[in-house]
Amino acid sequence: MHDQEKGSQGRILVVDQEEWCRAFLSSVVKLLGFEECTLVNTVPEALAALEESPFDLVITDHRQPDYQRLLENARLRHPATRFIVMLHQRTRRHQFFYQEQVDIVYKPLCLDEIARKIRYAMRQKHLRQAEEELRRLKQEAFRIFLG
Repeated sequence: MHDQEKGSQGRILVVDQEEWCRAFLSSVVKLLGFEECTLVNTVPEALAALEESPFDLVITDHRQPDYQRLLENARLRHPATRFIVMLHQRTRRHQFFYQEQVDIVYKPLCLDEIARKIRYAMRQKHLRQAEEELRRLKQEAFRIFLG
């Protein structure tokens, strides 16, 4: 992990039934410099966390009961949320080909791969926010120019 982003902003939600996986992902998130990582066991806990406030990135296991509901609910509430779905078999990859803002990783997790995907997801999220802000500023400048 050579390019750490100490003190980086971003809220990450990890949803997994396995304690080792939550602990591992929490460590990776902290290693990357992201300060806010919420860990939950179940989809209902994740939905409750999403009701309280938005997350930039949700990482969940596809074996999590009702994980699809989690993705749909998060996307409805906060359309800019990005997702990383953990799979156990490469054959399931096709389910996610056409879903925007969803990336996949395979268990057992590889430190370099998950770190790269988290970094990428957060950069894409911040890039999208910057583009939206630029678009808003251009519209405002145009409105002022026209008087």
